[in-house]
Amino acid sequence: MRCSRVPARRDVPMSALPRRGVPWRSVPRRGVVLVAVIALLALGAALIAGAFAAARGAARATRSARAAVVAHAAARRGLVRTLSSWSATDDSLGIGAFTTRAFTDSAAVAADSADIRARVQRLSASRFIVSTEASVPSARAPIARRRMRVLLERAPTIDTTVVQPPRPITRWASADLY
Repeated sequence: MRCSRVPARRDVPMSALPRRGVPWRSVPRRGVVLVAVIALLALGAALIAGAFAAARGAARATRSARAAVVAHAAARRGLVRTLSSWSATDDSLGIGAFTTRAFTDSAAVAADSADIRARVQRLSASRFIVSTEASVPSARAPIARRRMRVLLERAPTIDTTVVQPPRPITRWASADLY
């Protein structure tokens, strides 16, 4: 027989039963989903900003590397152009005197254009130094600059009507120094 003081299980209302192990909790947890969504949105925004910054840095590095390659090639072309356009004016320089030339190396892409400055200086009766500086791009602030120089030796000529360009001095072996 049952005690009359204990109600039967079916007589107890559902709101009086404990929820998830916490007895008689009546305060619902509202706003947790909202905080989680805002945190996920902030995380997504941070990831997008980081990806954008990484892509921008990679593009800048690529542009800089390309400009360095173009500047190196333009400096070499400036040396060759100076040597191929050797004139009697260069031969008549006094010792220590120099001449300066400027070239513009245009390209299909404006970012690949270059300004080249060449300088021919006489060091002695038979030696010259030719130096070039190339800056890329030519229209705006340069991204890359390259300098090159070559030491030239001119053999004495007997015939003054024929102007022969000087030849570069080759590097010597260390065994030739002693």
